[in-house]
Amino acid sequence: MARTVRREAVPAFLRQAEEFLESARRNFEERRYNAAGFDAVQALINANDALTAHVLGAVASLDHREALRLHADVVRLLGDPSQREVLQRDLDQRSTFGYLGTAASRSQAERVLRDAARFLEWVRRARAPSA
Repeated sequence: MARTVRREAVPAFLRQAEEFLESARRNFEERRYNAAGFDAVQALINANDALTAHVLGAVASLDHREALRLHADVVRLLGDPSQREVLQRDLDQRSTFGYLGTAASRSQAERVLRDAARFLEWVRRARAPSA
């Protein structure tokens, strides 16, 4: 069940997204690809929380399917579905990076890191007031 949040929480979600993205970059540079991928996915989650908090006043609970449903609600309001598949694909990768005991490849980590950076920028643009 989605959790109601005040819109004043949006900057905190963005700060967390930036922190995890920076951690993902450092882990990538150190060739810790599982940690890089996991942190990049967490950056996506926090950025999506910032977006859904801003637009809907709600964030997902612990269920990532709920995050996708909230994202879909935002997409309908904004009319921009460009990041929906990215979010779904990368959320599905979270288990690969963090829970399966398998080594992530450089290319897997690099892709999700690039996705997270683009997603965060998209969220910033989506939050900007219209001209």
